[in-house]
Amino acid sequence: VAVHTKTGQKMTVMKCIFATSLVSCASAFLVPPPHASLALRGGGATAIARASSSSLSALSMGDPKLIYFDARGVVEPSRLLLAAAGVNYEDKRYIVDMSAKPPSAPEFNTDKEAGALAVNMGRAPILEIDGAQIGQSHAIARFLARKYSMMGANDIEAAQIDTLYEHVRDIKDAWLKVRINPSLDEEAKKVATEKHLSTDLPEWCKKLETSMALFKGANGCAVGQQMSLADVSIYAWLSMYYPTDKKTEVESAYAACPNIVAIMSAVGANSGIQSWEAKRPVTMM
Repeated sequence: VAVHTKTGQKMTVMKCIFATSLVSCASAFLVPPPHASLALRGGGATAIARASSSSLSALSMGDPKLIYFDARGVVEPSRLLLAAAGVNYEDKRYIVDMSAKPPSAPEFNTDKEAGALAVNMGRAPILEIDGAQIGQSHAIARFLARKYSMMGANDIEAAQIDTLYEHVRDIKDAWLKVRINPSLDEEAKKVATEKHLSTDLPEWCKKLETSMALFKGANGCAVGQQMSLADVSIYAWLSMYYPTDKKTEVESAYAACPNIVAIMSAVGANSGIQSWEAKRPVTMM
């Protein structure tokens, strides 16, 4: 999954992000200063100016750099993984000018034209780590999970974690077919949304719960004895993927699934994730 845009193209930044990332809105859209990044450790966030060498000195050459738009979007699971692992990294965000017609991200376009995003075919996100670049949000999430010991204790557990990760992707895709469906008018979309949340989502959660139970993870863990990519992806999906005004419906959908309930509680109680969620920039998506 990747997001791309250029001023003048038919698909705007807003529509592109909505179509490929998290379809949820916060109550406000706060934009940090242009050319800003975040120096993060254990989920904490402190704004630093990219042009300031004194500010950048807080980051060592070995620190990862996660490059994306100023949104939660498709990289928020990776940010949660980094927060849970207590990793020091630079959260580089391209500012999107929503007042422009169509919306534009000038610095993104500059980097794209300069070839800085070539590893991901001119798109975001990109992870820079250990002198290398990695593109595609799911590849980044899997890499970080392996690197920071959240991909199971052995190959079997890793495959089981990946199974659940793909299950979550399937469920999210089913929601996108409702939310991003040009063949539906607003009334039809409203009806489809209500059906999905009241009927389809509970059924999906029950199926996921049944699948997960076969892996016999510890309490609060989908697989194995510790937090994994599967847990973080489930948490990110159910806590951020749906509109904020549908929170009650979403929580009701998994209320009868004890393993999912335990995972939501365990991941939400992680100190690194709590710190990140308390301090991360408030964005529209």
